[in-house]
Amino acid sequence: MAVGCGENNVNFCPNFQLVVWKFVPGEPAIMVRLRCKSWQCDYCAKKNRELWRSHLKKRIGKIGGSWWFVTLTAHENTRTPGTSLANLRSNLDRLFKRIRRVWKRIDYVRVYETHQKGAFHAHIVMQGLSSRLARMQAPNGEIYFRPFDTIPATRSWGVQTWFKKTARELGMGYMVDVRAVETIPKVTNYITKYMTKEAQAFWVKGLRRIQTSERIGAANPRGEGGWQVGPVVYGGNIQWQAIRDSDLKITIPAEYWRDHVTYPE
Repeated sequence: MAVGCGENNVNFCPNFQLVVWKFVPGEPAIMVRLRCKSWQCDYCAKKNRELWRSHLKKRIGKIGGSWWFVTLTAHENTRTPGTSLANLRSNLDRLFKRIRRVWKRIDYVRVYETHQKGAFHAHIVMQGLSSRLARMQAPNGEIYFRPFDTIPATRSWGVQTWFKKTARELGMGYMVDVRAVETIPKVTNYITKYMTKEAQAFWVKGLRRIQTSERIGAANPRGEGGWQVGPVVYGGNIQWQAIRDSDLKITIPAEYWRDHVTYPE
């Protein structure tokens, strides 16, 4: 029995290289194909996004608080995919250092997006910001900021003004948008909107396409114990018993092993 991906709308990663299986005494063994997990794979890109949506909904809901959606553009003189992404990558870490000088504890998720013309943007959902910042001056004349929501407008900056001026000072674009997000579900929706195959920069090796703060972490689901892994299942591995193919939702009977050595073939 040979079943190929793409036939009859088979629901598994077409690029799988390994399978996992579990021996279940008295019942068919359970087998699942391992995904390649690449954003370049149509099947896995969709699954990756689903996993991230579930993970973020749980973690962001647990953290709570007020969230903001921040969009940053690359400098207007860096409009190609390569130059715009390089501009953002070289300055975002510097921006986050400045953010932490003002707001001591923040949580965030950052993703990239390619614009229709090819240039990259950075999108960030962030918790821990304030709507306004007090503009302070140290005895040595250095200007610094502190979060504050109730001081007179003449002595403060709005959060968007701070991001816009700071991003520009660091060499990024002048177009910056910062807006409060009303509900936790909207926080998740705003950021997972850009977790698509089309938004990822496949040609950049080592690029952290999705970056999170420590409390949010990565979407790495852990499976139950007792699973074995290999390129295929050998009949002897499961004592020649039936197999429940969880991807195809079919049961391969024990008689299969009369004519075959492995599954899948």
